Amino acid sequence: MSNSELGIRLREPERTRIAWSRLQEVLGGAEIERVRTLLAGAVDADALLQFLVRLAEAHPETCRRWLASPRIGWWIATLTAASRFLSEEILRHPEWIDELAQDEELHRSRRPREIREDLEEALEPYGPGVPPAVALARFRRRQILRIALRDLLGYASLAETVEELSWVADAILDISYRRIRQELSKRFGIPRFRDASGAWCPCGFSIIALGKLGGLELNYSSDIDLMFVYSAPGETEGPEPITNREFFTRLANQLTDLLSTYTESGKCYRVDLRLRPEGRLGELCVSVEAAQRYYAERARDWELQMLIKARVAAGEPEPGEQLLEFVQPLIYSSTLDFSAVESVSETRARIHEKLAARFGPQKGLNVKLAAGGIRDIEFLVQCLQRLHGARDMWIQHRGTLLA
Repeated sequence: MSNSELGIRLREPERTRIAWSRLQEVLGGAEIERVRTLLAGAVDADALLQFLVRLAEAHPETCRRWLASPRIGWWIATLTAASRFLSEEILRHPEWIDELAQDEELHRSRRPREIREDLEEALEPYGPGVPPAVALARFRRRQILRIALRDLLGYASLAETVEELSWVADAILDISYRRIRQELSKRFGIPRFRDASGAWCPCGFSIIALGKLGGLELNYSSDIDLMFVYSAPGETEGPEPITNREFFTRLANQLTDLLSTYTESGKCYRVDLRLRPEGRLGELCVSVEAAQRYYAERARDWELQMLIKARVAAGEPEPGEQLLEFVQPLIYSSTLDFSAVESVSETRARIHEKLAARFGPQKGLNVKLAAGGIRDIEFLVQCLQRLHGARDMWIQHRGTLLA
């Protein structure tokens, strides 16, 4: 069928003819008319048509049911126009759309506690035969579909969307951490340290989120920047005692591997640990005291500025909050002047030079790192925060949008 016969202008007439013929073979006359109506109102009719052909071939009954629902028809027309990734996920898991269609509260964001409960429930059916990385990645993708649908339908603002994406990451981090810690404690015992009186105390561990996750501004494909801190040096009390540093280094490695392992459902996150004290050369996990000493004595200006977004995202809150309380006066010093801004500006200039050298002047457009991009906007806002934050505490906010 030609574009004129179909009554809709499509980019690839021959491909359209083949797809339309295939749909007519699978679907009935009434359903074909519903397809025609959907295509007429679609932002990207080509993408929707190709999606419907694949859906009808793989899940014919589901396709018929969805075409009978104006609401779901609107959803898939919106999703296929916005994202090929989401289209592929729907074809792999059409039941996710059916679940969303039964959600009477799709119009509102889910709170952190609700997301955590959803994750706990999602992990229950998976036994030894399904690696945890698969279950976690599957949960994340299902949540991305829900959040993206709310975003595209106009149910959520930009701030609500990035906040909810961040809460999903927090839940995955915290539940993964607690399960790994439980398994390690069975073997090595509970990590402890001696307090000022000499008494043994359980050693806490904080996962500090930096960058977009720290600011609750995670986007759909962001890396997550993390830092790991624990209460104090000590050792475990089990039959195979090891130092707290060894225990938490094992934990951090297992957590990072779990989140970044590629599975049949993709991976959860790309994890970046380079913003920790001493960067790549530093310990994977540091005690609160060691981190405090580093930031007080050796941290560069950009490292202090980076901590504006720091937030305890998972684990026990005490070690992380102790560190963040300590660094606040260093970030927002009353004696800070433009020399600190100039120092960070030089770092940004070097990044721009590297981009230009790598891509050339005609290929240096990088929405994140290029001049005038996201990083420059964040840099400008954070410089103003540091210059004025000591006097005006209301601008000491992690999020760039609100600041």
